[in-house]
Amino acid sequence: MVASIKSWLLHLHGPVVYVVVGLLVFFEVAIVIGFFIPGEIAAIIGGVIASQHHANVVLMLAVVVVAATVGNLVGYDVGRLTGPWLFSHRPLAGRSGVDRAQELIARRARPAVVAGRFVVVVRAVLPGLVGMSGMPRRHFAFFSAVGAILWGTLWVLVGFALGLSYTKVTNTFGPASFAVVVVLVAVWATIEWRRRRGRNRTASGE
Repeated sequence: MVASIKSWLLHLHGPVVYVVVGLLVFFEVAIVIGFFIPGEIAAIIGGVIASQHHANVVLMLAVVVVAATVGNLVGYDVGRLTGPWLFSHRPLAGRSGVDRAQELIARRARPAVVAGRFVVVVRAVLPGLVGMSGMPRRHFAFFSAVGAILWGTLWVLVGFALGLSYTKVTNTFGPASFAVVVVLVAVWATIEWRRRRGRNRTASGE
């Protein structure tokens, strides 16, 4: 599913690009779809599309940052209103990401909102858990905006750089060389993900 979404996004043009990227980033944290579609994918692809001159990179940055901030605020309100029920039922009940987010909030409180933005899955559930914790909304909004600016700038520019690198490499060596690099990175990422997943299962006693 993620692969098909990436392929579909890369073929978008015009204003619809900003709308789709913004919605994916927004809904990741607003309604907790980050378990299935990490927001980095949308932000990176938005940067790639901008590098191909199908979107403006500054506007893409603004869209991602605003979507991430507003999505966090909606997630905060959802957690405040329905948090106890939401986190006691599937698919959230018993998730290691929920436990990690709770630990992060307990240790770092407000800075956890910034730090949690960079952790996949934790980012998706953190706003709801913070809403349950009683943190004032204005404080959450401030730290959420800081985290969104740092996170959004990082991943959009990573995508922009990847897009430029793709053009440069393919012009010099041909598309096959870049494909080899992408495959090697994907293999490494898969191995690393499996290793961490196995370690998490061992730690949780599964």
